[in-house]
Amino acid sequence: MPNKNSLLFFRNEINYIDEKIVKLLAKRKDLILEIAESKIKNNKPIRDIEREKKMLEKLIFLGKKNQLKPEYITRLFQLIIEESVLTQEKLLKQFCDNHQLTRNSFSILGPKGSYSHIAASEYANRNFKKCVIKECSTFEKVILSVENNQSDYAVLPIENTCSGFIYEVFNLLKKTNLFIIGEINIFINHCLLAIKKIPLDKIKTVYSHPQPFQQCSNFIQKFPKWTIKYTKSTADAMKKINKYNDKYNAALGSEIGSKIYGLNVLSKNLANQEKNITRFILLHRNSITFSSKIPTKTTLIFSTGQESGALAEVLLILKENKLIMKKITSQNIYKNPWEEMFYIDIQANLSSELMQKTIERIKKITKFIKILGCYPSENICPIVP
Repeated sequence: MPNKNSLLFFRNEINYIDEKIVKLLAKRKDLILEIAESKIKNNKPIRDIEREKKMLEKLIFLGKKNQLKPEYITRLFQLIIEESVLTQEKLLKQFCDNHQLTRNSFSILGPKGSYSHIAASEYANRNFKKCVIKECSTFEKVILSVENNQSDYAVLPIENTCSGFIYEVFNLLKKTNLFIIGEINIFINHCLLAIKKIPLDKIKTVYSHPQPFQQCSNFIQKFPKWTIKYTKSTADAMKKINKYNDKYNAALGSEIGSKIYGLNVLSKNLANQEKNITRFILLHRNSITFSSKIPTKTTLIFSTGQESGALAEVLLILKENKLIMKKITSQNIYKNPWEEMFYIDIQANLSSELMQKTIERIKKITKFIKILGCYPSENICPIVP
């Protein structure tokens, strides 16, 4: 029997507390499920942002009284809240027959081990029992495979916190007849991988997709003697390293990929920013109507021509209708550099009367407009592979 001053005694006390925390979290989840059923029955929205803010304020105040930092309380309960929201959304999907996802084949860029593969697998884990992967060599072929009924969904990266929007994908969205029906955020842990563990200054050639080189430019600049070679995907780079079997070659890729291709991790977390996150979108042949109880966003692309102040008018319409713009980016139109194409995410359900009226007003002042899709917002924390 440990005495009250022994290390074992303190560890046993902590173990007891940890077990109580887990049991309380399980009890909380049971209550969340009951709350979700009540919301569905009474046609109430899943999320109440104002209530969450007030609850967090109370918990921060309680934490201060107990010598716990506000940052600690905030991080902890934001995670708990987001998990609760995800639990409720999953239950709601069971009641919404009009948008049940029943098929599960995904087209992705690159072989297994690519970040697109990680994103598709995680999305499938949330919505399907299994995930069938079709590997493609380019973003264009990813889209074409779904357009030609060779798979059900296309998974494409649309933006990254380090390198910004992926304009190659942006350009494809203008042309495709597919619709965005989902999104997922993935934490990107770029690693330097090789067949053997050797000093970094001994590396001669590094392979990867252009995006990782952009996102890890600060790290790459430390080794000016390295030869940089682009590949079709990060997984393709890892396959080359494995195939060439040259200890002086390396690849920028995922830690999961290193296990798939039997490579050693020489260095990890190489992105310019600590939180390197890529947002992936899911495309399907048909648009999906989501319940008003699920937090959704609508994505549009439009051009305003050369009319002065046209973009400002679009933004004013959103402001007047109290619609939240989550994201906006632009790109010059090919062969007409004086005109721009805008990509915009609006926190609203496309099927709502307000959103329909808003789009009709925007159509009157734009040269071209296309609705890319309406889909559930990614409210949970990024997945860390």
